[in-house]
Amino acid sequence: MKRITIAILFGLVAGLICASGAFYGHILKFSVVTLLWVLLNRAVMGFAIGISNLRVHWAANGAIVGLVVGSIFSYSLFMNLGPVLLPLVNFCVNALFGLMIEFFATKVFKQPALSAPLAQTKIAVHA
Repeated sequence: MKRITIAILFGLVAGLICASGAFYGHILKFSVVTLLWVLLNRAVMGFAIGISNLRVHWAANGAIVGLVVGSIFSYSLFMNLGPVLLPLVNFCVNALFGLMIEFFATKVFKQPALSAPLAQTKIAVHA
C-alpha cells in the first residue's frame, strides 16, 4: 500500500510538471478541465506503476507502464489536435515520467514491486 501511495503522489508531481510545461510553453491552452485531465492521467500512471506486477528491471517497468498508460493521453492529444508532433513527443515523454515515478518509488523510498526479479543466489553443489 505504501508503494502505491508513493507512486500516485509522484504521478501527481509528474502531472504538475507536465501541465506547467504545457501551459507556460503555450503548448496547451489552460483550462481547469485540461489541468485535471493531465493530473488524472499521471496519477493513473502512478497507480499502475505502483500495482505493476511485471517481472522486469525497475527501470524497464517504469518505462513500459509509463508508455502504456500514458498512451491514453497521447491518443487524446492526437484526437484533439490531429496529426501534429505533440502527441508523438508526449508518447515518448510518458516513458520518462514513468521512469521518474518508478525511480522515486523503488530507489528513493525503497518500495520495490512485490514481484521484482529476485537476485540469483549461488548454491554450492557437492558431487
